[in-house]
Amino acid sequence: MSSTLPTNFPVLQVDLTGRTALVVGSNVGLGFEAAKHLARMNPKRLIATARTEEKSKKTEEEIKKDTGFSAVECWPLELTSFASIKAFADRFEPMADPTYVITEDGFERLWVLCFYSYSNIDTDCLSPSSLQTNHLGGALLSYLLLPTLLKTGRETGHVSRLAIVSSNLHECVNFGLEKFPKDRDIFARMNEKDSLNTNVGDLANRYSETKLLNILFGRALQSHLSADAPLLVTLPNPGLSISELGRSDNSGQWDEVLKTARTTEEGSRQLILGALGEKGGVNAWRGAYLSDNEIRDVSEWVRSDEGREAQERVWKETLIIASKADARVAETAKLFV
Repeated sequence: MSSTLPTNFPVLQVDLTGRTALVVGSNVGLGFEAAKHLARMNPKRLIATARTEEKSKKTEEEIKKDTGFSAVECWPLELTSFASIKAFADRFEPMADPTYVITEDGFERLWVLCFYSYSNIDTDCLSPSSLQTNHLGGALLSYLLLPTLLKTGRETGHVSRLAIVSSNLHECVNFGLEKFPKDRDIFARMNEKDSLNTNVGDLANRYSETKLLNILFGRALQSHLSADAPLLVTLPNPGLSISELGRSDNSGQWDEVLKTARTTEEGSRQLILGALGEKGGVNAWRGAYLSDNEIRDVSEWVRSDEGREAQERVWKETLIIASKADARVAETAKLFV
């Protein structure tokens, strides 16, 4: 890999007439740029999210101003709060009504779910709460919206898309048995006080671990759906992008790193690819990891026997945690194979 990331990839252009797009985490950075790209593709409706009502209102106004697109709504959603996620899902659920599936012109609605989840390293995401922000919160939301995504795909004949933002940093870590033995849950171990110190190295390692969780969860989710399920899960890696990186740090430690980074607009093109790409046929995109505008192999460890076993452990533990957070997840689980 070169020291400077390639940046000249085109923005995938798709006519989204009659379709609905949802971008989670849209008030700054990659999510904000991805939402603007989608707004320019003329969707029937664009739903964006931010952590608070105040930020949601501001984000909605900015997207409208920057793109000239008026059919955008921004709803509050805080991934560190299961209560907020459940409230968001309650608000979203009525959209599963068949009257929302086909427009008066006969166009299908496409549900595009992009998890932004602070996919750049910054001082806010490098904390124990990143386990919920970067994985558990998004996983719960996925489970709660899954029936809607599948129903829409079945009734329209067009697959829904779920793009979970990943990172090449997943290659730096693993959940091997030395650190995560079988007699202890992976999440229980990650939550233990001695599993994470406050030094920068440990915090960066934790962030990489949450990005590995994204990879394992996304691949497991796709594998637990039937082979012909009308839902594609993709795992786009935006690459290191200049976002709110180091916004709380005035030490200058990020200055050299940022010289090799993409802009957030350039990084967001990978999210759009994950949400809309179909080159080579849609089946090639099921559970696909995307980097530098191509479908790539995940790390060697993820593909190993130990990695596949850890993937199932992550899947089962995540499902248990989500089921305890919301009883509806147990019904969703009936959809898995």
